[in-house]
Amino acid sequence: MGKKKRAEIHKILNDAMAEILLPHSRIIALDDDIETVHQYRVKIRQVRALISFFKPRLHQTLAADVNLRLKEMALTFSHVREMDVLTQRWMSIADNQKDDHNEFSERLLRAKQQARVDAYARFSAKQTKNDLTWMMEQIETLFEYDKKLTGFIEKRMNRWLRSIRKDIKTLDMEDYPAMHQLRIRIKRLRYALTLLKDHADPSLEDKIKPIKVWAEQLGVICDYQRTKEILNEIIIRDTPAKAALLKYLKNEAEEVFKQLENTEL
Repeated sequence: MGKKKRAEIHKILNDAMAEILLPHSRIIALDDDIETVHQYRVKIRQVRALISFFKPRLHQTLAADVNLRLKEMALTFSHVREMDVLTQRWMSIADNQKDDHNEFSERLLRAKQQARVDAYARFSAKQTKNDLTWMMEQIETLFEYDKKLTGFIEKRMNRWLRSIRKDIKTLDMEDYPAMHQLRIRIKRLRYALTLLKDHADPSLEDKIKPIKVWAEQLGVICDYQRTKEILNEIIIRDTPAKAALLKYLKNEAEEVFKQLENTEL
């Protein structure tokens, strides 16, 4: 691959890493908007998607180190994001006229707040920024085998797409681990397509929209499965409010699952 193309690919990864700093600065400022944590984790996932995509062309030890640091960054606020989504969904259907619903809302809000307290206890703004600075300095070293990278990009994307299509055929809504892993792979392909579209087969750009639909719809289904686990951890006793939330999310997940049958990749 020519020096110009190589520099363009390196810049894409560098810019993706730099974009993590914007929501990171809002987290440091204790911005409690749920989009702050969401965008922070999205930006991290985008970089991890690129690392995963280019893995065969990277310095393996260095790539593993970069990925581990990114994973730890995202995990710090993983439960915060789960509680933000769960609480938001509940508040959209809660009946303030029912005492049981009010009690349930209060317990969720306390759990949501505790998730943030726990996350900030583990969070080191200085370490995170230092890690990001170090990662950006390693980009040229990271690409150990970047000859003929343009051809690699097209082949890699098509291989990922074929693998995802194959697993979609046997998709089981009750198999949460498999569905969760499939969603991760779909999101990685979406990020790779979006960030690398100028270096890939133009026809693949048409897949960005349906891939986004699949990622979002699988998110609804996975959220339902994960919500059951979370609620059984923080609210063991079955209550009318808990049952109402799970029923609502289950119905939504089942409807989404039917819709996915008509969304082709």
